[in-house]
Amino acid sequence: MGNQKRAGTLLAYVQWVINVLVGVIYTPITLRYLGQNEYGVYSLANTVISFLAMLDLGFGQTLVRFYTKDRALGKQDRADRCAGAFLQMYLVLGAVALGLGLILANRCLPLFFGKKFTFAELELLRRVLSILVVNLACSLPLSVFSSLITAYERFAFVKLAAIASTVLTYGGILLVLVQGFRSVAMAAVTTGVSLAIKLFLAWYCLFRMKVKIVFAKPESGMVKEIFSFSFFIFLNILIDQLYASTDEFLLGALCGSAAVTVYTVGVQFNRYFQQLSTAVSGVFLPHVTKLFAGGAKGPDFSQLFLRIGRMQYVLLSFVLAGFLAFGQHFVLLLGGEANAMSFWIAAIIMTPGIVPLSQNIGITVLQAMNKHRFRSLAYLVLAVLNVLISIPLCIRWEGVGAAIGTALALLAGQYAMMNWYYGKKIGLDIPGYWKMARELTLRMLPCAVPAILINWLLPTGGWLILLTKCLLFTLLYLPYSWRFLLDDYERGVVRSILERLLPARRV
Repeated sequence: MGNQKRAGTLLAYVQWVINVLVGVIYTPITLRYLGQNEYGVYSLANTVISFLAMLDLGFGQTLVRFYTKDRALGKQDRADRCAGAFLQMYLVLGAVALGLGLILANRCLPLFFGKKFTFAELELLRRVLSILVVNLACSLPLSVFSSLITAYERFAFVKLAAIASTVLTYGGILLVLVQGFRSVAMAAVTTGVSLAIKLFLAWYCLFRMKVKIVFAKPESGMVKEIFSFSFFIFLNILIDQLYASTDEFLLGALCGSAAVTVYTVGVQFNRYFQQLSTAVSGVFLPHVTKLFAGGAKGPDFSQLFLRIGRMQYVLLSFVLAGFLAFGQHFVLLLGGEANAMSFWIAAIIMTPGIVPLSQNIGITVLQAMNKHRFRSLAYLVLAVLNVLISIPLCIRWEGVGAAIGTALALLAGQYAMMNWYYGKKIGLDIPGYWKMARELTLRMLPCAVPAILINWLLPTGGWLILLTKCLLFTLLYLPYSWRFLLDDYERGVVRSILERLLPARRV
């Protein structure tokens, strides 16, 4: 990996660690200050906003792909006009998001949640949602600049900005909670920090990088090509959103705000799991697009697919094993007895998720080749089925039922349909992936024995006991994985990273 990719990946892992630490600190404090019901209301407001955020229409990844391709082909003038076209489209989308969001916040909430929410909860939801809508409306056009910075492969800068945003947002939220403010102030802090960071990125892009944005009539066919590509990116976003947030929406409508809180605490662990998987694949879209523009075909990406997939599988397996061993203890400390079922919700979704998450680089290849249509359409059908399955399961088992529905759809979509498409239509080495996954899984099974023993020998207690369990497991897993799981290439990557972090020593 190049220096920028390596730095971006490393900072993505740093961001992931910060997100986990923030969750450990933030979730129990917020639950204590807001209570079970108001925490559910605030979580639901964020879920509604995440649906409105789909008005992005996939333009962010589309801009990176088109801008990178034009620059790789020496067409800088066309790239500048492309950036201008995207900014104009985002301005329109921001206005649409503002109008729809305010209508939803002020007119439609009682229709969806009136049966299970009190009047006070509905009013609180309206106020929080209105603030977050303003954030979204302004963030859409400003997101052009972070996409342009990514297209220039300044991954380290983008990740540092994301880390700063996380620290400032949650630091500000904890500060206002301690001062006696509640969820409305939390939404205001989120909006203020988000817009400040995005404005800084815009300044950096325009005045430090000197990126040109030309407002001119796009070339013939450019807009059609953009929408043709981005439409299926949008479907991907829509589908991912249906998987990620529909369950919370259904639980709010069918079971009430307390059920939303239990599910949110559980699915939070799955979101950390997903973020960990994108730390590597997220920096490869410009690189893969350049390779494709240079004539690379589907089978040419198999080595990259297996190499990145293998590293992700090892890392994700370590996290999953630790969570399955010690996660119940973690959840009880984080959310209390009222959220004890959150562990099972997380485990049901995370366990089958390890395969699609370790294959995330395949999505990047599809986008670079403009062959992501099949995934979008297939997952759209599965997302609708997921909703239909989850409704009776939510009614019967609340959050656990919703998690089962999501897991079943994931198994059908990724294990069967996408692996067939990757292998037969794109030419990726799927048999090689499954051989690798099988061998790694068998080699990891001995790690289950010390995990079980650690959990059995150390009693359930406070955070110190939990940290001791995790530390002991890590100290056993790391040398074992270095000897039996990693290959020579992966050991070389680890050595190069450590040598940069510790330049005075040889690793």
